[in-house]
Amino acid sequence: MGNRRTLWIVAAVLGAAAVFWGIGQAVGPSGGDVDLNKALDAMQQVKTFRGTYTQTASGSAHSEKLWEVDCNRVIVHQQSHDTQSSTDSPSEMKEDELLVGKQRYTRDSNGSWESIPSESELYSAKWYCDNVAQGTARDLLPDVRTMVHHAMTEKGSKKTINGVRCQEWKFATRTAVTAQGGSICIGIDDHLPYEVITDGGRYSYADYNRPIQIDVPEAVLQPASSINDSN
Repeated sequence: MGNRRTLWIVAAVLGAAAVFWGIGQAVGPSGGDVDLNKALDAMQQVKTFRGTYTQTASGSAHSEKLWEVDCNRVIVHQQSHDTQSSTDSPSEMKEDELLVGKQRYTRDSNGSWESIPSESELYSAKWYCDNVAQGTARDLLPDVRTMVHHAMTEKGSKKTINGVRCQEWKFATRTAVTAQGGSICIGIDDHLPYEVITDGGRYSYADYNRPIQIDVPEAVLQPASSINDSN
């Protein structure tokens, strides 16, 4: 009976704490919630940016990714470099992909772009840019919308990332299907995300709404442009 009574008391205390935390959130959201909401609004105004990802897990595997986004021209350029330095079977894989409108191209070994037929708009440049405008481009930008609804935050230090001063927020996000912890650094002046660190790696962002020079051959742009205009 004593153990059961203790369990009931612990459950009641935890329940009360959750209620008071919820009331506090409703009455006066934390600084992290305010910053995340401002970031979500700011991200929906973004037209151009660059992003990088570096895997930080220890071991023989290493992964790097780069993406350049120009939604003014509906172009997304993605590169990836994955290595496995295991002494048993070392390997290396590079990919260079160009998305223009609804069209997809990959760079072959001789440096030319080869069209990849696709009947779906999913993961095309148009699809990505539509999602950027709605604040739901989770593959290209941080999933701030999920953080707004499900993350608990703790204020960290101020940093300078890619020449921009930003406020770090440590977060713990838990939903019905995922749980993730890490930190996000949000620009003090423009409220845009400049760095996200998780257990898997580090994401870095730069050049928001600045001209992005993506080397796209005219032979690629012209047919894609005519297809986009017809739709």
